[in-house]
Formats: sequence, C-alpha cells, structure tokens
Amino acid sequence: MYDGTAKLIRTNATTYDKYGNAKKTTEARVVYVQPRGVYSSEFYNAAQLGLKPSITLILANREDYQGEKVLEYEGVLYNVIRVDWNAQRDALSLVCEERAGDFNPGEESESGASV
Repeated sequence: MYDGTAKLIRTNATTYDKYGNAKKTTEARVVYVQPRGVYSSEFYNAAQLGLKPSITLILANREDYQGEKVLEYEGVLYNVIRVDWNAQRDALSLVCEERAGDFNPGEESESGASV
C-alpha cells in the first residue's frame, strides 16, 4: 500500500542576479511512496563504493519520477543513489542515503556541483 508521501526536489538554474550569476531555484513535487528497508547485500555492495543506503522508497507509478537527485521523506533529506524499475508492477524503487549536514535546496553542494 502506498500510504506515505515524499517530496521529490528538483534544482533549477533559471534566474540570474544583477551580476549575471545563475540563482538556483527549487521545485518540489509530492508523490505517494511505500518505504522499504535496504537489503544487506545491497548495503555492503554500496559501502564498497563509499555509499550508505539507508532506505528504499517504492513509487507506485514510474512516471512520477523525473530524475530528481534529492528527496524529503518524513522530514529527512535523502540523496537518490540508485533507481530500479520493476517491470512486473510498473513501479520504481529509489534507493536513498541520508544527506549529511545541512542542505538548502537552492544552494550548491560542498563539491561545487549543484544538487
């Protein structure tokens, strides 16, 4: 049953300040999800790549996902680290890791890349 909700957050560079620098803006869409844990094999495989998956969210309709890299679920921000499509149910699984530190969706990440 898809009784939970998550906000998929997309960052855009659509406006510019008076100096011509791109100002990042965000938009969030609410989708229905079903939370699921992370399998131990997936956790250990991801750890070898330096990732720490903490939750999998299943979207009822794969068309709800439009490539967002950040989402909010139950007040916690997550990075989407892997996307799986379940062909049997037309569902989509988002494997996520909790974001470290503070995050303002309109700002860039510490690495300088937009999130």
